[in-house]
Amino acid sequence: MFSYKSRYCVAAAMAAMAALTGHVEARDIDLQSIGYFQFSPLPPSLVSQTDTLLLSDSPEYVGPVGGTLSAGTINGNGRIYFYHVNEMDLPHKIAIVLENQTAYPTSVHVMRQLKSVATPNYFAAGRDLSRKDLEQPLNESPDARPLYSLSIPPQGRQLIFSDLENTPVNRDALFTGIVDIKTEGPIFARVMMLPMGMDPVDASHWVKNLPIDEIQLRGTYTGAKRNMEVTTPFDTALGGAFVEIGNDREDTFINGVDEMQNKAFVRDRGNYGVSYTLKIPTKGNEPFRLYFNPLGGPYSGSFMVKALHQQGARRGQTDTRTYHIGGEDGISALGEGTILDSRLLGNYNAGDLLTLNFMPAGASNLPIRFLLIPESLANPQKHQTIAVNVPKDVKDILGHPTQGGTQIPVGPVGGKDGDKGAVDTKKSTIESPAKRAETIAHEETKKLSDKAVADVKKEAQLKKAKDEKEALARKKAEEARLAAEKAEMLRKAAEAKHAEIERKMAEKAEAERKAEEARKAEAARKAEMARIEAARKAEADRLEAARKAEEARLAAEAKRLEEESRIEAARIEAARKAEEERKAAEAKARFEAQRAAEKAALEAKKAEEERLAAEARARLEAQRKAEQEALEARRAEEARKAAEARRAEEARKAEAARLEAQRRAEQERLEAARRAEEARIAAEAKRAEEVRRAEEARRIEEARRAEEARKAEAARIAAEARKAEQERLAAERAEAERQAAEARRLAEERYKAQLEAERKAEAARQQALAQAEIERKAKERAEAIQRVRDQQESARRRAELARQQLEAERKAAQASKRTPSFSELDDIHGDTSNVTIPNAVSIDELTKPRPTASQNTRRREQRQPQLLPNQQNVQINPVANESQQDQMPYTTQNEQQNDEENPPRLYPLG
Repeated sequence: MFSYKSRYCVAAAMAAMAALTGHVEARDIDLQSIGYFQFSPLPPSLVSQTDTLLLSDSPEYVGPVGGTLSAGTINGNGRIYFYHVNEMDLPHKIAIVLENQTAYPTSVHVMRQLKSVATPNYFAAGRDLSRKDLEQPLNESPDARPLYSLSIPPQGRQLIFSDLENTPVNRDALFTGIVDIKTEGPIFARVMMLPMGMDPVDASHWVKNLPIDEIQLRGTYTGAKRNMEVTTPFDTALGGAFVEIGNDREDTFINGVDEMQNKAFVRDRGNYGVSYTLKIPTKGNEPFRLYFNPLGGPYSGSFMVKALHQQGARRGQTDTRTYHIGGEDGISALGEGTILDSRLLGNYNAGDLLTLNFMPAGASNLPIRFLLIPESLANPQKHQTIAVNVPKDVKDILGHPTQGGTQIPVGPVGGKDGDKGAVDTKKSTIESPAKRAETIAHEETKKLSDKAVADVKKEAQLKKAKDEKEALARKKAEEARLAAEKAEMLRKAAEAKHAEIERKMAEKAEAERKAEEARKAEAARKAEMARIEAARKAEADRLEAARKAEEARLAAEAKRLEEESRIEAARIEAARKAEEERKAAEAKARFEAQRAAEKAALEAKKAEEERLAAEARARLEAQRKAEQEALEARRAEEARKAAEARRAEEARKAEAARLEAQRRAEQERLEAARRAEEARIAAEAKRAEEVRRAEEARRIEEARRAEEARKAEAARIAAEARKAEQERLAAERAEAERQAAEARRLAEERYKAQLEAERKAEAARQQALAQAEIERKAKERAEAIQRVRDQQESARRRAELARQQLEAERKAAQASKRTPSFSELDDIHGDTSNVTIPNAVSIDELTKPRPTASQNTRRREQRQPQLLPNQQNVQINPVANESQQDQMPYTTQNEQQNDEENPPRLYPLG
């Protein structure tokens, strides 16, 4: 029924095997990516376990005959749980019979009856009963009404769960069910598998007890209901956690006794048939998810989750949800070949008290886990961006248009790094828009470069880890290939050795079979001869017994007739004596009457002495005459009776003679019949001997034909075996070729993936190098710009000094007697040659507005030609100088100056 795996190494091996074989896993979440193996355990504690459990699962596979599967005593609240597969050809049924072995009547109340479908799909039967257990829960209230009740007399037996009488279990079908009962005294329960139509109560007296199988899952246990609780609340702030059930550590298996084996010790490995109530308290500040995670292998069953809200607007309210795993969700069972399958059992809030109700489903495997995962761990939130308002006419330092706003990543919402990308808006009132845009662009460029470097490092680390994994995988694949080749060689050697051993054993078995058949044929012949001889002797004994019985019957008949005649004579004699006694009594009565009359007469005579004297004497005379007449009549009657007695005696003697003659005639008839019967028996014995000889000849012929047919069948079986062996070898070769091709395909895919990873790493490396080169050039350009700005600042200071000197000269000229204006000075010195002052600028140049960032980004042909400070010629006549400046042609020095002050745009890759 169940395959319990208690060690995690087995489960891990199953997961690895699933990865190699391409198992499609049913996962609602990628557990490995969120640190499944680092989850904290929340060990449950046993609070209570009550009620009696009678488990019937050994033998799980019933055959070749039925019988009693399990039996035990229930006193009080109890449960009968059966789980069996019919391995017999004909349909059978499950029957449950209760026996009262006490000296007093006992009442039994049946509280619940559940049965699954009978099907060869074991998972379907197990999950069907698991679903019905939750859909039709047991009413445990004190005033719960039973389905029905019955009273069992002392030493009496009665059938319960009569619906099972009409539920046939076909060959290879699994059938499981539950009966919850409540008894008022000890009751001995039997679970049997019987043919359809057989009376279970009558069969319970003579049906045999079937032996327990190697799983040993039957017996009487304490703990049909188990209450458990997690003492440490789950904290959502501490990451993922799990509660493990059915591991025989925190959740131990229940112990019991097998009353069919003199109360031998047994264990319910898996706690099958036990109803669980598991409570999990929680706390924290964020929602979490509950997942079901099978560890021991495939699992298909149902769970009920109750969430008691202990905070918020729904405080005190309870939500109840039922989840079904397997069947309707498109899978047979969850956890086939892996420990990373999972199924979501709902979303809950921190502080909810979770209560889980379930019963380990039949055909499923333990242990199992319930995973509690905070929402932030189960669903990591994405990065978001914020918008920084920048004027539409401002471009960044690289010449990118800002489009009135710049999107800047600021990290996960609510995270501890959420303020890393925040923009300091306090400086916006002080810094100019150009400076702010330049700062934002610089930060964005730095972040992009840092991210590119980090991505390159991460890609290199991933590539290195992947290379190591692929090298390890190739090594393991090579080891597996060598091991497979070695195993194949060993298998072929073992097959050859096995074939040789089988051939020798087949020859030996054939010789033994022939000898056994010859011995059996000789034994059958002797047995047939003995049977015929025994039949003949039995027939002779029967005839002799019949003859003796007939003689005894005739003797008994004669004795009966004689006894009847004797009884008749005694009856006649008794009748005669009774008649004599009757007559004597009548005479005595008459005499008494007469004496009474005489007494009356004497009294009358005394009264009338004188008047009646004569009459008295006359009456006395008449009385004497009457007595004389009566005496004469009595004598005549006695004579008559004597004559009748003589006649009766003569009739008796005649009847006795008749009966004797009849007896002699009957004896003669029986003797004649005996002689005729002996003649008939002799004729029948002769005919039987002839029939026996013919039958023996027929059997010899049939044995010869059967031997020929057996030889032909043996030859056919040998040919089929050779053909099957050839097909098996061909299939194994094809499978080996397929596996080799699959291994080659996997190796090619890994090699292609490795090449693709190397190509991507090289592209990332080239991109990083290009980005680094761009950043280097941008840095050099920024340094050149800074140098130009320093030179401009130095020229400005020198120009300021020159302006101050000119201002002093102007004031000195105004202080003189004549104070010519600037135009007069120009007229006076109009014929003076231009004087060039190195590194000097004019007042108009100094007071000229500086170009903005947007003006510097105009096209080359639209720019105003400008000279560097160290290349400008300052005229004594500023008007003439200005006019000459306006007429100065555009030179390569102006182009160089514009290139240095307005560097070309640089755009990052990608």
